[in-house]
Amino acid sequence: MAADAAEGACPGCGVFSGRVHQRVRQSVKDIPVGGDLLELVVVKPRFLCAEGACPRRTFTQTTDQLPARARCTTRLREAVVAAVLDSGRATAEAANAHGLAWGTVNAAILGHTMVLPEVDKVPVRALGIDEHRFATAKWFKHPDTAVWCRVEPWMSTFVVADTGHVLGVVDGRSSRNVTAWLAERSEAWLDRLEVVAIDPSATFRTAIRKVLPTVDISVDHFHLVKLGNQMLTEVRQRVVREVLGRRGRKQDAVWAHRMLLLRAGDRLTEAGLRRLEHVLDDDAYEQVAAAWAVKEHLRRILNAPTVAAAQNARIDFELTVAAAGLPEADRLSATVGKWWVEIKVFIRTRVTNARTEAANTAIKQVKRTGRGFRNQTNYQSRILARSFRRTRRRSQIHPRAGLHAQV
Repeated sequence: MAADAAEGACPGCGVFSGRVHQRVRQSVKDIPVGGDLLELVVVKPRFLCAEGACPRRTFTQTTDQLPARARCTTRLREAVVAAVLDSGRATAEAANAHGLAWGTVNAAILGHTMVLPEVDKVPVRALGIDEHRFATAKWFKHPDTAVWCRVEPWMSTFVVADTGHVLGVVDGRSSRNVTAWLAERSEAWLDRLEVVAIDPSATFRTAIRKVLPTVDISVDHFHLVKLGNQMLTEVRQRVVREVLGRRGRKQDAVWAHRMLLLRAGDRLTEAGLRRLEHVLDDDAYEQVAAAWAVKEHLRRILNAPTVAAAQNARIDFELTVAAAGLPEADRLSATVGKWWVEIKVFIRTRVTNARTEAANTAIKQVKRTGRGFRNQTNYQSRILARSFRRTRRRSQIHPRAGLHAQV
């Protein structure tokens, strides 16, 4: 086959020429047809440049589907990029299915990453920050002290809290790494930022305050509820050991209904409430009942519709903690006190880290599909490109949400 155009523009001077110097044949790979790999034989003319002053005497015809020096069509490159980024297929598997080398597919993905929008041009009202583990923990012997050290390769993720679009992924989860990424942003971008959602991490809070001393910080309520459930679990385990002298077993009601204790009390069915009362009415587990009450009062704080209602709920929470007299509950109360400003921001804005956690789930899927990554550039390119395409597709399905929704 051959292109329809009878002339082409010289890449050196831009002058069009239709004078054919010679015709060459080139084997080009194209998208499969009917499940079979397809290879095209393309007849490409080599033109003589019509501009005498041009140092380039000849040039080969190029098209949108066959750029210069291409050995596969543009639509094939787009197909393998979609297979990896949209369908979540492994790079090696997509390359094998389309008859390409792994490096060709990887280069296409890296090329797609280069055209992603700049972070400073993405309008962000709410930002989410979270960490995820890049690889499994490793042990190495220090060359000077001969002491074995544990290394956990963490990475921090920056996500648009309204849409789930991943803006950046940096090494580590220390304050220095987060501060460096925020410091790279333009002043206009930082001025548009209204709230940052994080887990109850003092490291992230310190990093944000260094660069954005006046921005609102919202603590994710899911992790606070998790701390409440963790407090209840610790009390249950301790009390069971004190009462029974062993760990809980399935014949023990407090152990058999351990998951029921962690569920939201106001969402239980009548049957669930009866089972819960059967556990909490046992005098031997009075401390478990007290811990359960503390957990429920924490949930009432987070479910409060206004900051004023949350203040009143906190008073009841503190009274319940004092009446319980449990060290585990006291620690939870201290944590709530340390994060009270951020809790009030959450109640007022309802900005959470839900989209960030969802992005981390997608990131873990990328890592599992690739059976792990040794090259961090390839790893980051997969994350950024796939997140952008998924967010763009979601905005096309739900146009009112927009690519970067402003709430």
